[in-house]
Amino acid sequence: MIQQDRAKAAADELLAAAVLGENWAGGLQQLADAAEAGGATLMRLRRDRPLAALSSTGWVDADTAMLGGHAPPSPRRFFPDHVFARGFLGDTDVWTDNELRRDAYFQEFLRPRGVFYHAKARLCTDGDERISISLKRLSNFGPYEPQDIAALDSLLPELEMAVRVARRVLDAEASGMARALHHRGDPVFELDPWARVLRAHGADAAHHGIAVRARRLVTIDRLEQAALDRAVMAAVRVPQVPAIVPITNQHGNRAFLYVVPVTGHARDVFLATAAIAVAVEPDRARRAPLPAFIRQALCLTEREAQIAALLAEGLGLPTIAERLRLGLGTLRNHVKSIFRKTGTRRQAELVALLCALRL
Repeated sequence: MIQQDRAKAAADELLAAAVLGENWAGGLQQLADAAEAGGATLMRLRRDRPLAALSSTGWVDADTAMLGGHAPPSPRRFFPDHVFARGFLGDTDVWTDNELRRDAYFQEFLRPRGVFYHAKARLCTDGDERISISLKRLSNFGPYEPQDIAALDSLLPELEMAVRVARRVLDAEASGMARALHHRGDPVFELDPWARVLRAHGADAAHHGIAVRARRLVTIDRLEQAALDRAVMAAVRVPQVPAIVPITNQHGNRAFLYVVPVTGHARDVFLATAAIAVAVEPDRARRAPLPAFIRQALCLTEREAQIAALLAEGLGLPTIAERLRLGLGTLRNHVKSIFRKTGTRRQAELVALLCALRL
């Protein structure tokens, strides 16, 4: 039977993960343990096609294999959207035991991993997409019974709140960066993990040679479209690297489109901004980034922004340490924190990102 106190504590941990933007895997594992499950997954689906997932600690490899196409095809991998009302459902609410016994996904993929039955709930809907939570119950416990479903249903308010909070926190981070860029008078576009335009800021994009059509960024000059597509995909797909694309407006004037990744765990699941594109004119592209601007655009601390600005000037770590009166060890810790927050891994990558912010 589901351990209600542990399940409630796990739901609280997921809400904390939404606020802090970390430890989703640990919170999902706590929920799986309390629900007698071998795994727990938050998944974004479009018409029953998986797009992205957050997995519990012990179920990451299985979800990676499934999303990678290494599980047997099955009409019963995902609950059809029309069966969801409010609350959790078990497999036996949707299919018969005979259908499950004859299903290759259940028999060849789930059973060897020590799990079999599911309990699932829809937590959020975005048009034809949804975010669902799935618990894979350990085989020796059998299907989820009505009392188990009732216990899980009691967690729904916290689980739904975690999704709402996660989206707002992630969007707030991206909106702060977008506002910092748009405040300088340039058109700015927020892009999701599938390169679709989530929000556009500023109406004079055509002046810079860019437009939005069918939620996609397009260039006025068709010959420049392929380069734009490559830059956008590089910024929204792992490992998410910044890119610069020259673009031409209808009058033949040149500008640049900077595509800057917005890193953060879970953005693909919660459909949050994955990258920001900003169009700027060449005479503005030579300005050095100010620490206050870097701090707001990349969500850094004041000290981290100071260090980042000095790195962008080409200064080495010993010189920066001396100028800021910091020990080299302390400085390196700050740089590591900057790497983590910006999604970069080396100093060269960080400087490339900061160069893309020379607006």
